[in-house]
Amino acid sequence: MNEKNVSFLPETFQIPKYNRNTLSPGLVHLGCGAFHRTHLMDFHEDTLEHQRGDWGVIGVNLRSPDIDSIFNPQGGLYCRQLRHGNECQTRLIGGLLKTISVLNTNEKIRRQTIQKALQVTSSKNIKVITMTVTEKGYCHAPSTGMLQENHPDVAHDIIHPNLPRSVPGFVLEVIKRCIKLNHKAPAFISCDNVPRNGQTLKDCVLKLAEQVCPNLLQFIDDEVIFLSTMVDRIVPATRKQDIVQFQSMTNLIDSGLVVGEPYRMWVIEKDERAHLPDWSASGAIITTNVHDYELIKMRVVNGMQTALAHLGHLSNFIYMSDVFSNEIYREFGRTLITKEVLPNLPKNTSIKLNDYVDETVDRLINPAIGHRTAQISSDGSQKIRHRLIDPLHEAIKTGLPYYGLTIALSAWIYHIFKLSKDKDQKEISDPFLKTTIKIRNKSKNDLAIFIDKLLEEHIIFPVWINEIPNLKKEVYLIAKEIQNNQIQRILKNYLSQSKKYYLV
Repeated sequence: MNEKNVSFLPETFQIPKYNRNTLSPGLVHLGCGAFHRTHLMDFHEDTLEHQRGDWGVIGVNLRSPDIDSIFNPQGGLYCRQLRHGNECQTRLIGGLLKTISVLNTNEKIRRQTIQKALQVTSSKNIKVITMTVTEKGYCHAPSTGMLQENHPDVAHDIIHPNLPRSVPGFVLEVIKRCIKLNHKAPAFISCDNVPRNGQTLKDCVLKLAEQVCPNLLQFIDDEVIFLSTMVDRIVPATRKQDIVQFQSMTNLIDSGLVVGEPYRMWVIEKDERAHLPDWSASGAIITTNVHDYELIKMRVVNGMQTALAHLGHLSNFIYMSDVFSNEIYREFGRTLITKEVLPNLPKNTSIKLNDYVDETVDRLINPAIGHRTAQISSDGSQKIRHRLIDPLHEAIKTGLPYYGLTIALSAWIYHIFKLSKDKDQKEISDPFLKTTIKIRNKSKNDLAIFIDKLLEEHIIFPVWINEIPNLKKEVYLIAKEIQNNQIQRILKNYLSQSKKYYLV
């Protein structure tokens, strides 16, 4: 796939109508992975069709994989496919002009590539920096949202701020360079599933600045723009079979191919100071109310995914569509969200909550995109606070049922208990796995002791979780049943009780 063979693509493919040679860089994206290339770049491609000029995109990866080896041979071109059932819409994305990968082959190469990334990102023509770096990229404690100053990358950046390893360190160094070059810093836009993601990034950067450049704290707080967003589109990791299938359609190899669902939503925090592309003309919502949209999406879509991914993976389902094709699992997810979460969500957005739940179930049952339960189960320690624990706490405070949320939390706890025994597995990752392995070893493989010690791990869990009456006991009893391969029985009993008490 490159400029020379674009003309050989099928007529059904959507091809850019603009001249790529007229684009110049105006936006850098950190974390140029599958989600960014399927979601933001899709909106941006729509925008480039009517607003061209200086809004070309440079993709930067501060971590593996090496995207240069994929996109340099392709001149930045790649296709995104939207699949639902038997339908497939393919679009050639032209807005990605170049990529820069920070390589960790050795210290010399890392220094060279990080300096290249910093030089490009802090140049005057870059007006916006967007990012999808996942929850763990912020180097914050999920239970508090604050920077982990003892995180190895953060500790490194305090000593070597001009050679950053962390995302907050990279952002801070870009700001410092812009100040030194006497031009305005770009607007930073967070596109990850982190509550108040823009504010979280700002808090982490300010905390790091206290150690590195305290004289700039007030300036950064007052003058640098950090915007929160809500992003919504289901995008699994691209599989080899997706690339092979594309090759059979086109006789071309697209190593940058991405696959997602047709549904998309993007809500961006409004700030008149920010110079942004005209994304609203492409369907993005610009609002001062972004946090309510963010809360709804995280509690409904991500909450349902997290609740069912661990249960599904523990039940040997490979794909989320397999989980949601099973009526027991599907109705568990629907009932949990509808009865235990929805009543506490904001009502002042354009989202119709009950319709959104039904729409989410329809999206998750889509078999065409191949979203693996193992992928969604990864990094659960970063996700459960906002997707399961906070809604559980709110349900208790407002007198709602919360047993379904307890089942989902217990599934994650047993999942991490099981994961902590298998040190050699590569399918699922979690940044706190080393910690949970230590807890399991100290617990001598006793599930009850493991749960006691894990719930006292306050980087993951808030202090108040141990004050919830009988929660620890319920978690143990459910986790023990899961250990005894009784997941379906647990869910059937839950649904039976729901019909009796919640009038489902």
